[in-house]
Parts: sequence; structure tokens; C-alpha cells
Amino acid sequence: MFGRQFELVRGLYPQLGGRRLVHEVVRRMIDYTVNDLVDASQASLAGAAPTSVAEVRSRSAPLLMFSDGVREEHLELKRYLREHLYKHYRVLRMTTKAQRVVRELFDAMFGEVKLMPTEHQDAARRLEAADGETGRARAVADYIAGMTDRFAILEHRRLFNPAERT
Repeated sequence: MFGRQFELVRGLYPQLGGRRLVHEVVRRMIDYTVNDLVDASQASLAGAAPTSVAEVRSRSAPLLMFSDGVREEHLELKRYLREHLYKHYRVLRMTTKAQRVVRELFDAMFGEVKLMPTEHQDAARRLEAADGETGRARAVADYIAGMTDRFAILEHRRLFNPAERT
């Protein structure tokens, strides 16, 4: 799928390079798969012609799907990405760092809710009163989940780097 879209873009826009080339190829790959999903799903729905929600729920096979060819291409792309991108040592390093940042933020804020802004402290106390430690954990997790990556890294520095201003 990538190779075909790459060659198509290079043929249409030979001057395109770098990030713009990659973005155009990815854009076309997404367009290709989404259009196939819509077309194949419309055909599947037309063939099944369900008349009720119960009929849809009772089906053994999904009604929304890729065509056979695109499903195979999609699976091939996923296998390639898993092996060559997601398991790449640099990605694994970043994932490990991110997990450590989130874990350390959670542990610190769960242990001392006063490290969070007032409204999140209040939510943690309110949820803890209702559900015990599980409630406090939910409030801390919700606060951290709402952080951008950049903000989480900055908060981690503020909490764990003695030289960092708070």
C-alpha cells in the first residue's frame, strides 16, 4: 500500500520531498483505506439488508469491513509497522521514559494530593470519601490523563528535579 501510494505521489509531484512527501503519501493511504471501508461496508449492508438492531447484533460477522484486498494490505502494513517502527529501539526508549514519567507522577500525586491544583485536590478528596483509595486513584489518573505530553514532562521536572523552579 505504501509503495503504491509513494510511487503515485512521486509521479504526480516529482519536486515534493521530505515531510511534505511523507504527509501526502500518508494522506493518500488514509483516503484509500477509508474509501474502501465505506464502499465495502455499503456493499455488506446492502447484501445483508438488516431490518432491526437485533438482526445486526445477532450477526456472526461484522457489517463494517475492508474489502479482502485492502484488509490484507492493512494487515501487512500493521505487521511492518509493529516490527520496524513500534519495536524500534528509539520508540521503545521513549515509551519507557513516558511510562516512568506517568508512573512517578501518579505515585507522587496519589501519595500527596496537595501536589495537584486545588480543583483536582477537591475531586480527589470527594472521590476518596465516596470510593476510598480507588476514588483517589481515579481522580489522580484523570488529572494526569488530561495533561499534554509536554505538560506532563514539565510537571515531572518540577516535582523531581531539585534545580527546577515550581
